[in-house]
Amino acid sequence: MLVALGAGAFLAGLTPISDGDIFWHLAAGREMAHRHAWLHTDPFTLSAAGRPWIDVHWLFQLACHGIYRLGGLAGVVLAKALLVAAGALVLGRAVGRSGGATARALFVPAMVGVLYLARHFLLARPVIVSLLMLALFFAALERLRAGRRRALIALPLLQIVWSNCQGLAVLGPAMIGAYLIAAGLSPRLGGRRWWWPFDPQENLPWRPLALTLALCVAASLVNPYGRDGVTLATRLLARISPSAGNLFGEQVAENVPPWLLERTAPAQIFHFKWYLATLAACLALAGRRLLLSHLLLLGGFGALALMANRNVLLFYWVATPIAILAIAPRVARLLAKPPRASRSWVIPGALALGVVLAAELALAAVSARREPTIAAPTPFHFPTESTRRLVGAGAHGPVFVPDHAGGYLAFSAPGLKPYIDTRLLLHTADEYATYLAAVDDPARFDALAARWRFRYVALTTAYPDRYLGLVQHLAKSPAWTLTFTDGSEVLFARRDPAGDGAASPAAVSPRPLDSDQEVDRITAQLAARFSRWPDQHQAARLHLARLLLVLGQVDQAQRVLATMTGPTAVQLRARAYLAAGQAAAAESLARTLLLVDPRDVSSLTLMARIAMRSRQPDAALGWLRRALEADPYDGEALRLLESLSDAASTDPASDAKSMSRN
Repeated sequence: MLVALGAGAFLAGLTPISDGDIFWHLAAGREMAHRHAWLHTDPFTLSAAGRPWIDVHWLFQLACHGIYRLGGLAGVVLAKALLVAAGALVLGRAVGRSGGATARALFVPAMVGVLYLARHFLLARPVIVSLLMLALFFAALERLRAGRRRALIALPLLQIVWSNCQGLAVLGPAMIGAYLIAAGLSPRLGGRRWWWPFDPQENLPWRPLALTLALCVAASLVNPYGRDGVTLATRLLARISPSAGNLFGEQVAENVPPWLLERTAPAQIFHFKWYLATLAACLALAGRRLLLSHLLLLGGFGALALMANRNVLLFYWVATPIAILAIAPRVARLLAKPPRASRSWVIPGALALGVVLAAELALAAVSARREPTIAAPTPFHFPTESTRRLVGAGAHGPVFVPDHAGGYLAFSAPGLKPYIDTRLLLHTADEYATYLAAVDDPARFDALAARWRFRYVALTTAYPDRYLGLVQHLAKSPAWTLTFTDGSEVLFARRDPAGDGAASPAAVSPRPLDSDQEVDRITAQLAARFSRWPDQHQAARLHLARLLLVLGQVDQAQRVLATMTGPTAVQLRARAYLAAGQAAAAESLARTLLLVDPRDVSSLTLMARIAMRSRQPDAALGWLRRALEADPYDGEALRLLESLSDAASTDPASDAKSMSRN
């Protein structure tokens, strides 16, 4: 069972790099290794250059730097998967000790399944170290319940390591505090109050817990930044809180609460509500066998998960062993002395459990096999080819890139200085607001570019796709030259970056996209690059077709789409027809897609565009109403609604204006 648990957890963690944070961690590790000193100010970005930086992740960063030098990105991913597996095994052994063989048998498929569903949360970040530390703390505290006081000795030492890897190290003392509260309340209330809903036999000595808590709090101060390193977690909590006006909580995808993320990206978080329902059922079955210390942990980690979806993984990690320990005694009694009516399902139930575990392992293996190579970043998430060309041309100076690619530029092209990256506690809300405004409003971008004298702009066209408007603006601007694109990223160079008539090194050979030869060359390169991954090749061609449509190259987009099938290709083909003035053909394709999926937001917004083109505002409003019912946060639908509202601004009773206000 433990071998299966380790294998399942390892496969769940075996995902390629899709998150930009690891790159500024690698850049920081490399910088510290070069300087032989800790970093106290920001050396990477324009907007925060020289600003004090409380880099409590320094130990994690140095370790990642060493692993990267030995094994590249593949080594980093393998190390991540091994840490996830190690943490799962620690939890598995802890559950087995506390709940017996039945608990272990239930925990293994439960944990493997949870990790598989939440595998996109298993990012190469310091949170992976936190998972292992949480498992070690939980195991030590559960052993204390069995009378093993020596298990607490290692916790202050672990706290020192944890405090120099991530700000979440405050969760260690918080866990000890939960057990200390239970140790103080359970003896006083558990045996004397009939209404006490928890197990009255919770056996926790408070003195060792109090001493360990004090030592762990003191150990938290053993870091290069002292008290500032400890209080970093409270500042991060304020940044991710879902309060009104908190820009970081509203605009950063991982900080969005799960209930809001389910409206915009249900595929990423659909399992959360089912997990909560299953957990509630387990707690109900447990009855008075539930321990106060466990409930306190569930409440704390559950609150963090409801605050931001980035914390859902922590909640799953802690709540799953607690849920299994809660129901294991009842299941064990059923297996030991099954009632006559239930004997018939004991063996089939055990077989079903084995089938579920085997299926989970098979799914995890297939998913890992279908992923792109772990030796390179996930395709389309970073401007990898643009960066390679900039490095090859010896480019240097200020550059504008998406915030999630700022760390990638800092690591891959040290001569370039991105405007901003994803370090929330380093950059101010005003800087982040300025960045977002520049992305969404080209006029503001021009002002920002003039202020910081950007020499290059490297943008991705997907994941997310909010940069397409800026791409369109730069392509039309006489100040910028498109020097490279493969459809999923674009690289622009300023024609006269220094104001002296000199061109940027990367701007010497602009390539017009209205040329059949150029588009054919790009498609041939995509076919060669993604020859081993048909799904990624299909996606790359779709990105290229969409970019060509955005840049007004309708004929070239239709050439790329001519041999492609699938709903997205049909959707883009319909938009190409509309751009070419063939509204009837576009409407025919859109209606065909809606017959298959009446809630297809892209097709609904396309129908709204067709109605607006035909000057039928009421029909357009009807299509937009359906689109926003399917996805209230769809950007295109909201922009079209705003356009309708502006057009109807002279009519106070306009439905469009009223709907826009609502």
